[in-house]
Amino acid sequence: MSDYQHVPVLLKEVLFYLNPKPGQNIVDATLGGGGYTEEILQIVGNKGKVLAMDLDKDALENAGKSLSKFKNLTLAHGNFARIDHIVKSHNFPAPDGVVADLGLSSYELDQGGRGMSFQKQEILDMRFDQSAETEDARWLLKNKSEKELTKIFSDYGEEKFSRQIAEKLKQLGHDLKYTTDLYQIITDALPKPVKHKANDSARRIFQALRIAVNHELENLEAFLPKAFDLLVPGGRLVVVSFQSLEDRQAKQFFNGLAKGCVCPVEFPQCVCGQTPRAKILTKKPVSASELEISRNPRGKSAKLRAIQKI
Repeated sequence: MSDYQHVPVLLKEVLFYLNPKPGQNIVDATLGGGGYTEEILQIVGNKGKVLAMDLDKDALENAGKSLSKFKNLTLAHGNFARIDHIVKSHNFPAPDGVVADLGLSSYELDQGGRGMSFQKQEILDMRFDQSAETEDARWLLKNKSEKELTKIFSDYGEEKFSRQIAEKLKQLGHDLKYTTDLYQIITDALPKPVKHKANDSARRIFQALRIAVNHELENLEAFLPKAFDLLVPGGRLVVVSFQSLEDRQAKQFFNGLAKGCVCPVEFPQCVCGQTPRAKILTKKPVSASELEISRNPRGKSAKLRAIQKI
């Protein structure tokens, strides 16, 4: 798995907001290519510990080789939505920091054979964990109704022509096998004036399918409160997202923790007794610099948000 490479986006910014120190315990909830994990390991030193998890066994296999010199690294196969169970099962201490990079690695997109990119012919799978007996993209396209597909494409891809694409898929009524088959249907479904923008629609549809297949938003919703609760007082949670739905989810969760009182505005005084549980470290999401984007174009849509537990 030496091809498993992933240029970590916003690495300098992640390290600044995560602020790991020698001797601390850090969880990398999305190992990927191991870029964050390796830097964090070097900072926390021999007296610190790092737990890195991933759904993708290829990522874990790669890290087992490339990071083998670090004896204070624990690798775990699992969904970050179960971060509490994974931390407990590995007897890992309460973390001083947790980081999650919600983007795909270059390997998953380009070389993983998962059918996540429409730019090459691959089987329509899209599962992060191909060892799991779960429904893949082909199953979803075959078994979901036109109405359900329209909702998936609209909600998760924010695609303007979701209904037309879903209708075309169901009209054809045959099993799709390859990414190129789906791309052709997307192109055929678009009105003539916008067919030249088929790549944009395909990108949104492929994203929507991937999110649906892997239950990404549901997993993020489960992960955020669990990761925050695990932190020691003063611990930090850093999330790097690559699409608006995930960024909005992180923003709303962070704002809720920092808000405190949830009484209606018409109440003369607080009766809920709720106090802020976190301090927001990023008033606005942090984006990649022009220099970083020029070196790694996939960083263009990255947004970093961070909070500190009170």
